[in-house]
Amino acid sequence: MVIDYSSLRKLDLNLLLALNVLIEEVSVTRAAEKLNMSQSAMSYALKRLRLLLDDPILIRSSRDMATTPYAREISVSVRRILTDIQSNLLEKKTVGSSENFQDFRIASSDYVESILGKTFLENLASQNGTMRVKISDVNRAAVLGSLDDGSIDLLIDVNLQHKNWHLKQELYREELVCVVHHDTDVAETMLEQYLQRCHILVPVQDGFDTLIDDFLVRQQLTQNIIWSTPHFMALSFLTTNSDYVALLPKRMAQKCARLLGLKILSSPFEGPEFPIFMFWHQRNDNQTHHRWLRNQLMEIAQSL
Repeated sequence: MVIDYSSLRKLDLNLLLALNVLIEEVSVTRAAEKLNMSQSAMSYALKRLRLLLDDPILIRSSRDMATTPYAREISVSVRRILTDIQSNLLEKKTVGSSENFQDFRIASSDYVESILGKTFLENLASQNGTMRVKISDVNRAAVLGSLDDGSIDLLIDVNLQHKNWHLKQELYREELVCVVHHDTDVAETMLEQYLQRCHILVPVQDGFDTLIDDFLVRQQLTQNIIWSTPHFMALSFLTTNSDYVALLPKRMAQKCARLLGLKILSSPFEGPEFPIFMFWHQRNDNQTHHRWLRNQLMEIAQSL
């Protein structure tokens, strides 16, 4: 495409920044605060944008302000332009530079942390102490919003319904197995035996939803769930010296079985392996450190 310099001269970088923040905050006041501008200066920037783009950008709704369809349509492109400018023009220091400290905030389960964390921790240690990682639990009702507002940099989880500005990549595939106390007198887990026992598990949503619900519904069966927790490691300890059955990802089960003397049994359910994905916001797609983070995790996952 031929660059139209006369048109581009009408749009300076400060206007582009204002446009991005106005779309994100849906408020002139909050946008002004975020860019450390006066409200009158932000109002003037919005006026210029409306003339330049021939679109109101923000409009009154029944309760507050709302973005126009056009503003929502261009939001991803605007963020990408700003991200490219930041990554390609401003971030010239290399990953691991002593002057380029970086914190990563990742939402994941303790299961994912136990599978990928050890090798990743060793890789971080080789970066001259310039990087830190903070892991937080996955609140599936709000975690994609945390990607949007920048509270977290990356999400690692099962597949979730997401917006078109959320990018994802499959890390690896996993399967579920049953875990019982080592003295349990069961050689193979039959479906009837499984359903007769009390179950403890990690749900896929808040509550008691599981990855095997579709199978149970098709078979018109129910399981006796007495404990639901977001912590896979807790399930392993709760299973010791008990008659409970825990459903665990196989890689996690193998680690816990060795540590706690548990018995692993194949799952009685028909079903394929399930994928584990990493999700991130599109604005971080070309950011140098974020690319390094994703590449590190991808290499570790491929070695599993």
